[in-house]
Amino acid sequence: MKPRGAKYLVPHLAVVPCNCLLIEAEGHLVLVDAGLGTRDMEDPSRLGPSNLILNARPDPGQTAVRQVEGLGFRPEDVRHIICTHLDRDHAGGLSDFPHASVHVTRVEQEAALSPQSRRERDRYRECHFEHGPGWVTHDTIPAEAWFGMECIRGLDGLPPGILLVPLHGHTRGHCGVAIDTGKGWLLHCGDAYYIRTELEEGRRVPSGVRCFRRIAHVDHSKALLQIDRLKRALVESNGEITLLASHDPTHQTD
Repeated sequence: MKPRGAKYLVPHLAVVPCNCLLIEAEGHLVLVDAGLGTRDMEDPSRLGPSNLILNARPDPGQTAVRQVEGLGFRPEDVRHIICTHLDRDHAGGLSDFPHASVHVTRVEQEAALSPQSRRERDRYRECHFEHGPGWVTHDTIPAEAWFGMECIRGLDGLPPGILLVPLHGHTRGHCGVAIDTGKGWLLHCGDAYYIRTELEEGRRVPSGVRCFRRIAHVDHSKALLQIDRLKRALVESNGEITLLASHDPTHQTD
């Protein structure tokens, strides 16, 4: 996405990726977030009025399904999709994997399918769910701790090394997805933060990013609390956690 006016107002977010994560599990693939879909590329009006600002570039080759195919896999090899949340730029690609089970927190599914406010109605797009996703919902009643943060383990059909980490604030049911890589943990934080600077002690977050954060979050104070929790988890993990954010243009990982 190339948000209009961002290069002047929020230059750190002038070019914004939608970082998804593909996991090779035993005999199948797991996708974390689905990004924008091929149908969105064909018809950007599916993204709603907000796309006038988001300015998503119509490049089907960048969609998750095309990149999965580019790696030599079939779309049906993706049997599970875990959504950090269901905003248009995270759920648009769900229809490209119609046979996948879609894992999401129960409160996030409720927010998307039964929005309670105009703000929620704007951020979720009915067209992204009209194919009838195979929902698998998880209650955000954490039973265990993970580096000082609550987590949800034992996700139906998923390897035991994949956990949900509730990070509410950006949306009602927003969560992170933690993966045990065998060489440490990778935590996909969704939209819990936007650029790495937000997690660095003593660094001033650019004013444009702070303003965008206020606009984008359903509960701004709760979202700020999640950033503090991520900072503490990084310290407690002593280097065992690598963080990935959905829209951080500076982060790269294998």
